Amino acid sequence: MNQLSVVPMTRIEPEKDPATNHEDTRDFESSDHESLNLPDRPPLVWDEQRPAAENYARLARLLTQQNDLFRVSGHDCGIMLVRSDGSTKTITNAAELAPLIVDRVSLSIYLGDKPKGTKLSNAHLNAMLKTEAFLSQFPIVNGVTKVPVYLPDFSLSQPGYNDGGEEHRYVYVGQQPLVLDTIDCVEAFLDAMDFDTESDRANALAACITVMLWNHWPGGKPIILATASKSHAGKDTIIAFASGLNDQCSISYQGTDWALERSLVGAINYNPEARVVVIENARLDRRGSLISSAIIERFATDPNPFLFSTGTGPARRRRNDFVLAISTNFGSVSEDILNRSLPIHLDPVGHVADRVTPIGNPKLEFLPANRELIAAELRGMIERWKVAGMPLDEFARHPFSEWAATVGGILKVNGIDGFLANYGKRRVADDPVRSSISLLGASVAADEWHRADSLTRTASTLGILKQMIPSNSQETFESRKRGLGVVLSAHQHETFLSETDSHISVLRLEKGRRRFEGEAPHIRYRFVSIDRSEIPCDES
Repeated sequence: MNQLSVVPMTRIEPEKDPATNHEDTRDFESSDHESLNLPDRPPLVWDEQRPAAENYARLARLLTQQNDLFRVSGHDCGIMLVRSDGSTKTITNAAELAPLIVDRVSLSIYLGDKPKGTKLSNAHLNAMLKTEAFLSQFPIVNGVTKVPVYLPDFSLSQPGYNDGGEEHRYVYVGQQPLVLDTIDCVEAFLDAMDFDTESDRANALAACITVMLWNHWPGGKPIILATASKSHAGKDTIIAFASGLNDQCSISYQGTDWALERSLVGAINYNPEARVVVIENARLDRRGSLISSAIIERFATDPNPFLFSTGTGPARRRRNDFVLAISTNFGSVSEDILNRSLPIHLDPVGHVADRVTPIGNPKLEFLPANRELIAAELRGMIERWKVAGMPLDEFARHPFSEWAATVGGILKVNGIDGFLANYGKRRVADDPVRSSISLLGASVAADEWHRADSLTRTASTLGILKQMIPSNSQETFESRKRGLGVVLSAHQHETFLSETDSHISVLRLEKGRRRFEGEAPHIRYRFVSIDRSEIPCDES
């Protein structure tokens, strides 16, 4: 493993006494030190007559020479030791700092010309760990990673200390990152999965790039939403593929927000290095109608979420460098989650247990054996985008616009089409209200104005009225009509993908208040046909 490589610190030579301008020649190195067979340790004369800040700074500069001690961003006391295997140790008190000094510095303590020993007092040791004079000598670090990371300018981290500016100072403990110019492994995996559309396939690749760029767009990355038409279709496999070399932690969906928040905060505190937080197999209980959570919605959009829940440790804020993922078969997610999602839908045909792929078991065999190659191929995609001038996709439409423009640009440079093309379709399919409006639009005459009472009767006949309007608006026909009018008004000017046995149509819902057919002014609704295509017949 490569050694950590930061900017080398200047070795401190014996200093000149400021009073005499002569070198300090006091005997600070005992002959016993050589017999201990200790590594070469730079000497330091600690003069109690000098200001404490000066002594603290001189000692700190010697300690940094091995390039493995850092100051943790946001902490006002203590330093962090980063070992070559990526493990860390935080040094916050005298008992932890004293042996570090003994191993690294040949220290002699004087009071003027009078020797006072070689051991610093606990008062000095504890004070050092809280003073700027000492702490400011150490490079600031925001995190330690065993996986290569892309800095804000999209340069790839190199082994050692990487200073990408505020919030992006990382120690990468690993080998020189591998970059490949092919996507053979990526394509082999994608070919083995039963995606519903080419857009779902493109979005799966977008999910991988999003996780690889996990430190970008805090509070501006989508929720990876993996859905399927049946169980064991490969949702968790898709999320594992997206996670790549990065750690992930999983929690179970909870119907109550406080319980889900407790699970989420606990998982983050227990797995601080995890980049992907997965809410596995989310499903509804008997009381629920939608998979929804205020904590998920808030967490996905908060650049520095406040993390606290009873029993999960002290409250704190943390930069949002996570990617959330949800997998579900048996529930519809709320519109707020859908608006924040990157949808990936799987639609396998036949019995999934009978499925045989040319790559073996995608999750248990192919991914573990090829994670490094897949990561290298994804890096190659990003590098090609950089060579092309890092163009943005100006046509990608998503609430997280900066993320969508960047990831869309990377995919386009690499010849991948269909990114987010299923966004509207999945919002209709996974949102029961939008799905019902789509079905209602397909069941009435297109481009014609319809009264609210007529649409209410049609919705009742179709059996979709209960999922369109709240229960407190379903007591009488008039209340149902008013409730339907509120729902339709809230979705006016939106487009809906409607599918019948013979056609697929794109409809836009419009609302108008005027004199229809000479009557007094009143409100009507219509579904304007924007596009219509025939569904081809299966060959016999």
